[in-house]
Amino acid sequence: MNFSTKTKIATLTFLSLLACNKLTQSPEERLKSLVPKFQKTMCSKTIECTKDEFAKIPPAYRNMVPPFMQSEENCIAFFDTKMKEAEKKRETQKIEVTANQVDAFEKCITAFEKLTCDSFKGGKGPVSIPECEEAQKFTGN
Repeated sequence: MNFSTKTKIATLTFLSLLACNKLTQSPEERLKSLVPKFQKTMCSKTIECTKDEFAKIPPAYRNMVPPFMQSEENCIAFFDTKMKEAEKKRETQKIEVTANQVDAFEKCITAFEKLTCDSFKGGKGPVSIPECEEAQKFTGN
């Protein structure tokens, strides 16, 4: 076998393993694996798109800004707590996450990544990402 054939076989094997792993993970496991990406996306977009407005707030009133909006670390900690609370709620109420919900959650993250700050802040009308309605179920809202 030549190098090109070996590379193709290795690539196909790797992609097959990735696909199998995604298929063998439970929806709850898939959800847990998406949480860090969700947190990073939400928090970086929130901080990036609001920093100019927060800079205009007089120092005496900055304590009125919710802590999760003041830094990416606070934001990630906030969402981490919300996700853990939602997970406990699902466990106690015996609510199972479906594959369709996780797929929608993944699409929400992708759509959120593509938002510009102008659209994030509603500069072009209310932001509507239908898949993100499913995400609210995972964050406890």
